[in-house]
Amino acid sequence: MEFTPEIRGLVFDSLEQASETFFITDAEGVIVYANPAFERLTGCAIADAVGKNARILKSGEHPAEFYAGIRETLAAGKEWSGRLVNRHKDGTKYVAAARISPVKNGGSGRHYLAVMHDITGEAALQEKLLESRKMEALGLLAGQLSHDFNNVLTIIIGSMELVMEDIPPNSVVMKLAQGILQASKNSAELIKQLLIFSGRRDSTPEIVDLNKTISGIREQLDRLPGPGTIEYILAPGLALVDIEAEQFKQALTNIVLNAKEAMPSGGKITITTHNRAVPTGCPSGIAAGEYAVVEVSDTGPGISREAVGHLFEPFFTTKPKSKGAGLGLSVVYGIIKQHNGEILAGSGISQGAVFKIYLPKAI
Repeated sequence: MEFTPEIRGLVFDSLEQASETFFITDAEGVIVYANPAFERLTGCAIADAVGKNARILKSGEHPAEFYAGIRETLAAGKEWSGRLVNRHKDGTKYVAAARISPVKNGGSGRHYLAVMHDITGEAALQEKLLESRKMEALGLLAGQLSHDFNNVLTIIIGSMELVMEDIPPNSVVMKLAQGILQASKNSAELIKQLLIFSGRRDSTPEIVDLNKTISGIREQLDRLPGPGTIEYILAPGLALVDIEAEQFKQALTNIVLNAKEAMPSGGKITITTHNRAVPTGCPSGIAAGEYAVVEVSDTGPGISREAVGHLFEPFFTTKPKSKGAGLGLSVVYGIIKQHNGEILAGSGISQGAVFKIYLPKAI
């Protein structure tokens, strides 16, 4: 079909004014055209992008096989669609829904038209939802198993205490019995932590000033094993929250202890509090509302991208087996969720770890 110059001009103007990103590459992937939305999405000036290969958009998130699959699809004359994690000019990453289609331009060879739009926010919400569902399923499983094991351990501990009454003290049998009893009590303690994670342990929330609670355990936190210093930046006028104070203390202690263990050569931990109003549609997935936020950051090696998604799972740990059971952060997660809060974790490698606890303002 032949188009008049007027129609061709209209098509071009439409591309130039579109909110979606359009760009065209030649058969080798060199960008030959990009519309203004390209600059808004990528941060790369059109004049700088044209003439360069589209690989300048790569973030390093996708393996070589991923791009090979795209090229194979396009070489077969088919359209490719999917998600791309690309890098903005300022170094940040974004998620784009993309469609790339072969375009035959008469005798001048094949070109490719790419259409993209930013879905970073939607992708973050979906990831948060999937993570929430996974943790909910883990909580149900942990709760049921913990309840059953707790009943068994109660019988074992009670029976061993009765049996030990008839065993001669200082005998080999007594030493073995004491070992069994201690191992059973240690297991019961692990079960208690799993019950906290699953939210099946009873709590008695009260109106709490988190600044006062943190100040009340400063000495305890400062004396936790491991080198490093702790700085406290507690904002005045922090919103009151509804939580069991002792459980919050345990959660904060677990996070600080985890930070100290991540810095065996020393470093700095900063505990900060502030108020935050979370708007509707926040990319983090936190419900809109007023929150008191407690942030714990450190100058350690940070958390790898692979570990971030598993941090709060029971028994997940990056430490040697002799260093812990991997329940510390799962207990933190259980405590915060049980009190209708949210906890976020993240960092880049060598940028230190940061944990943010959001607890809703008490009505």
